[in-house]
Amino acid sequence: MEQFNLAGKVALVSGCSQGLGYACVLTLARAGADIFGVSIGDDSALKKEVEALGRSYHSLTLSLTSPGAIDTLIKEVLSTYGHIDILLNFAGIVRKEETLKITPQTWDSVLDINLKASFFLSQAVIAQYLKQGKGGKIINASSILSTLSSNDYSAYSASKGGIEAMTRFLANEFSSQDIQVNAISFGYMTTGTSLQCKEDGAYDPAILERIPAKRWGCYKDVDGLLLLLASSASNYISGAIIPIDGGYSIH
Repeated sequence: MEQFNLAGKVALVSGCSQGLGYACVLTLARAGADIFGVSIGDDSALKKEVEALGRSYHSLTLSLTSPGAIDTLIKEVLSTYGHIDILLNFAGIVRKEETLKITPQTWDSVLDINLKASFFLSQAVIAQYLKQGKGGKIINASSILSTLSSNDYSAYSASKGGIEAMTRFLANEFSSQDIQVNAISFGYMTTGTSLQCKEDGAYDPAILERIPAKRWGCYKDVDGLLLLLASSASNYISGAIIPIDGGYSIH
């Protein structure tokens, strides 16, 4: 359908060098978008895959928590493409520590990249959307752990709860400017962060038993929702937190 065609669009994707960020870049490129990626990892393989699809790929390797990093990033994106149409806030880290043993340093590192960087990157991109006067899309990465208790993930859960509050707040303030802000709440996925891993690295069968779909999620399960939220098909959807979790959050 033409509504889902992203030809001529520029997507800025944080956390693009691995996991769901990597997979989502390819989904957007297949739909016609050109990509500007930012991450702290090696994205050379991703560049080759995007260009093989006939789309343009440029990137910066930097930490979004570094002083001046976001200003540098926005200037580079605009120098390369001249505009931004889609933002994916997919950069994130997980620190698994017992709640009574977590340190301020660990807490700050998780909140800084998962929440603070996402907010200030959104702030910069929304300012650009307003200059462009054509609206835009922001898609944030959340987690079902934002509302479901899980031992040893207090900082991560708090950061994702903040992402969901931020999503609603920004949507409320800027929807009238044709800027749609939504979040995908990821469940237990085999692509990206594997929250279902036990201490020995094996997947926890007790978690799988509680998933109504009776399987783990993968990157292919994200394609449809991602294209909906990134395209004009979602122009009347804003402030939504949509789970991709096989029905886990029903409980």
